[in-house]
Amino acid sequence: MVSTYLRAIFRGPENVSSVKYTHKAILRIMEAVNSREKIIIYGKGNREGICSIAMLILVLRYFNADFDYFLIPQGGNRESLISDVKTHLNFYNPGVMLSLDRSFTEKVHTTLKDSGKDFVTLGHGDGIVEYSFEIFEATLMKNVFAFAKDLSMNYDTRNIYRYTDLVYLGSDDNNEDDELLKMGLNRLRVSTNYGIRSIKNMADGGDTAIKDLLTPKDNPWSMVDNARIIIELLTTEDIHRAEQIAKYLINS
Repeated sequence: MVSTYLRAIFRGPENVSSVKYTHKAILRIMEAVNSREKIIIYGKGNREGICSIAMLILVLRYFNADFDYFLIPQGGNRESLISDVKTHLNFYNPGVMLSLDRSFTEKVHTTLKDSGKDFVTLGHGDGIVEYSFEIFEATLMKNVFAFAKDLSMNYDTRNIYRYTDLVYLGSDDNNEDDELLKMGLNRLRVSTNYGIRSIKNMADGGDTAIKDLLTPKDNPWSMVDNARIIIELLTTEDIHRAEQIAKYLINS
């Protein structure tokens, strides 16, 4: 089923204008984008979470959406996460909260349901929330790409394939027959992402070295800060800032 779906999404850009996706989660995000509702993204600060958040930032920025993101604290308990969510509800008054993590969703979804705000989940959440987008047995990274691709198709945009380098960098799967990862590896060679280009130009060791640099050091006191820096690296539109961050990551 997963392989069939992945084959379907690679039919090629010539079909973009004729294919529309009406998945509830996609339509809800489109509604938020079009009406400038605030969207808040919640994800983990590991490499897969970082690359997933970065992809959503780039796509939503392209559509001129109003959004922000928050990294889920490592080991955060239910009470602290609910407290964070309530603070965000009061301060940002978002229209949509988007979760990339099952554990986070399970801990806070009741609070969000009571608030009346819509909760969208990617890669999990089926049977828990109304707006769940999930390709069963696929990784979070592949779910995020599939969601971003389907969203882009509904806006008749064709630039989503430029982000497959993030899919490759955010994945641990080394399956050489995986179509999406092969596409991502090829894209990595000619990436136009300022952060990726800066890392490639400065780091030795090839793809493995790049992945290592995009993985926050396993230190609870600095992991969130490093994850934020890496997300900025992958999403900045300033080549000089990208080079500064790349130097910091290589020398730290």
